[in-house]
Amino acid sequence: MDASKPNEPNLDQGRSIPRSRPGNDEVLEGEIIGKDEPLGRPAPTPPANPPKRGLGFRKTLLLVIAIAAAGLCLGGSITAYILYDKATAPDRSTPEGVLEQYLNAKFNTRDNIRAGVFQCSSADLNDVDAALDEVKQLEARFSTNITVRPATFTVSATEKQATVDSVLHVVIPEASGQQSVSEQAWKFELRKDSSWRLCKATKLH
Repeated sequence: MDASKPNEPNLDQGRSIPRSRPGNDEVLEGEIIGKDEPLGRPAPTPPANPPKRGLGFRKTLLLVIAIAAAGLCLGGSITAYILYDKATAPDRSTPEGVLEQYLNAKFNTRDNIRAGVFQCSSADLNDVDAALDEVKQLEARFSTNITVRPATFTVSATEKQATVDSVLHVVIPEASGQQSVSEQAWKFELRKDSSWRLCKATKLH
């Protein structure tokens, strides 16, 4: 009887037959393999406790804290920038507001660039420049810092034009710790296009 023909009627179906296996499980031809024994390489046994994946609780918590801290820093920086920009932005909504900021920039902080944002494009401010030269000469003579500030504003305005009569105080610190204050009378003329700007200044006395 031919053993290579298992379906022949007289073949014993329960009988083990010799056969070979490929790959790393290859055995010598003629090895006896049980009928119910699987052929080929056995499947790997999965580990009892598979390794955990992901960051883990501690690393996740640290990541959340880092992101939150970065968000707070960014938000604080944006808020600080907005507040600074608002505090330093020129206010040209009123004639007296323009004059106060202009005089401070011209006489006290000596910031001509900032003073320029309050001026008309072709302003006549020769009297202001002459007064500033006098202030600088006094500072050099007495080795001190002089402050100029407005004492009064009297505004006469229409929709597009404004005239402001003002008294300025020139404050000179003295060696005794006291302050010497002199008064100057001025007339300022302003014009409004999109906002108010100073176009002319005249020192009266």
